[in-house]
Amino acid sequence: MIDTLMRRKKIARTKNKKVRNATILEYHGITFKSKLELHCYKALKEANIKFQYEKVKYELMPSFKFENESWELYKKKGERYFGPQRVLIRAITYTPDFVGSHNGQKFIIETKGNPNDAFPLRWKLFKKHLHDTNNDSILYMPRNQKQTEEVVELIKNIGK
Repeated sequence: MIDTLMRRKKIARTKNKKVRNATILEYHGITFKSKLELHCYKALKEANIKFQYEKVKYELMPSFKFENESWELYKKKGERYFGPQRVLIRAITYTPDFVGSHNGQKFIIETKGNPNDAFPLRWKLFKKHLHDTNNDSILYMPRNQKQTEEVVELIKNIGK
């Protein structure tokens, strides 16, 4: 049953979409990318656990200017060209779904029902970043509602 304050919109599976087969939901003015994210949000709220939803962004790799010659396909004014490129390479960033702390212990939750092809590499880079920066957050990646409820219980019992 859908809450009266929530709206649904089905995402078609199209090229270059980051989310596959997900339903975008709006709840209390917040747009969630999936039903699982909304379920986790409600469970954390109900458990009175302090968290932020998609507010913390981590830079896994800074941007840089590639000075070597690199021949590749590129677009300019709608036309496609193959030629040398010396461009600014954008930073790789990662924004987890939920970041918070409970009883002095930080945690990060990434709800992931159907990961795309790029996710495993980005997840490894994120773990490496946390390791390199001595971030002692506990990571959770529930894949369904049951696991999400288990994660909330684990967080509630931190420090007990």
